Amino acid sequence: MINPFYHRGAIRNAADFHGRETEIDQITGLLRNGQSVSLIGSRRIGKSSLLIHLARPEVQQAAGLKAGKTLFLLIDCQELGGSPPEEVYEVLFFGLKNTAQDSGLVLEPSSQDAGTYRALDRLLHQISQKGASVVVLLDEFELLAANEHLTPYFFARLRGLTTKYGLAYLTASQRPLFAITAEEEILSSPFFNIFVTLPLGLYTPEEALSLFSKRLADNKITFTDELVAYLLRLVGPHPFFLHLAGYHAYQALTQGETLTKSSFPQLDAAIEVEADSHLGYLWQNLTPEEQYTLAIANGPIDSLRLLEQQCLLVMDDASYQYTSEILQRFVRRQEVQGLIQTGPFVIDQQRHQVWANQKEISLTTSQFNILVRLCEQPGQVVRGDDLETAVWGDMLVDDPDRLKTLIKRLRRAISPYDNWIISERGVGYALRAPE
Repeated sequence: MINPFYHRGAIRNAADFHGRETEIDQITGLLRNGQSVSLIGSRRIGKSSLLIHLARPEVQQAAGLKAGKTLFLLIDCQELGGSPPEEVYEVLFFGLKNTAQDSGLVLEPSSQDAGTYRALDRLLHQISQKGASVVVLLDEFELLAANEHLTPYFFARLRGLTTKYGLAYLTASQRPLFAITAEEEILSSPFFNIFVTLPLGLYTPEEALSLFSKRLADNKITFTDELVAYLLRLVGPHPFFLHLAGYHAYQALTQGETLTKSSFPQLDAAIEVEADSHLGYLWQNLTPEEQYTLAIANGPIDSLRLLEQQCLLVMDDASYQYTSEILQRFVRRQEVQGLIQTGPFVIDQQRHQVWANQKEISLTTSQFNILVRLCEQPGQVVRGDDLETAVWGDMLVDDPDRLKTLIKRLRRAISPYDNWIISERGVGYALRAPE
């Protein structure tokens, strides 16, 4: 049986596209009025799939765009990252010419070289005379914006086409337009002032939940409600991770494995191996300050908003939370300058702060020192003498129960994670995940 979950590239089959109805309504509504749109979304959030979907005639007609009256031209800017202006004009010219002919428009042959602005301008003039408008979809737009061969004059000319012919652009990029240009001079081009910015983020809870039922419709393999709930908790509402989780769950079931509540975690390893390559890419593109903010899920509001745009954090109940369990696990495995990360605990020794699952915990100095010592050797038994030295140094205190009392208070302070501190009778204590 063919696995119905896709996670290795853009979705090109119309029947397989899922969700994004709100975004489609917003984008097509703006395009109907000739407004250019900048679509911003993190890597693998579904930008390319959405542009491919918008280029379909049936989608345009459903949005109120009459067939043959609005021409959609989709261009992948990966092929134009190092091209001179002439090649860009040529790609636009032939792409638009073919799209117009496919829509039934009869055009006069061009007497000019296709790699010129004049030829493109003349072609748009003909299309305009036929009563049609044009939308140019530019995927991976950051590669075009950062092309060192393209000058402010080139982009000004692209802007001029919107004024003359009502042409509109829909760009897709990982970062906002102001952050992706090669030079400040390019950014000053009036071209970059015509866009309405729309974010493309996580699925809604309803879209995430319905993805599984849609993919498995008319399929012999089914997911139980318990399995679906487990996968949603594991990967969150991220389209890529949802397909990844569904793919491995489907594979397990087709291979005859029985997935019950107790065996669901056996899927985690395969899902995390593939997810880590994507998360590693995002992590390496964060600054040390942003990595620190992500690790504690707190910090400067600008950093938090950037991480939210990257679909790494989400606001929930007035505080920021990780968007998935696999993301939190990934972050806990990373080395972050100035932090100790063990289990649910994140400790900043210099600032004397402790967080557990994104919530700050208030500890006394003695409690803090004990927790630091345990977190520095996770899973290992730390002798009682070593813990006493971490708190009181070489000071002699005639109280054999003082450490027990301090551990008791520490457990109370870190509740509901008190069961992470394990007592090894007669030896010491260890920080270990409860069984």
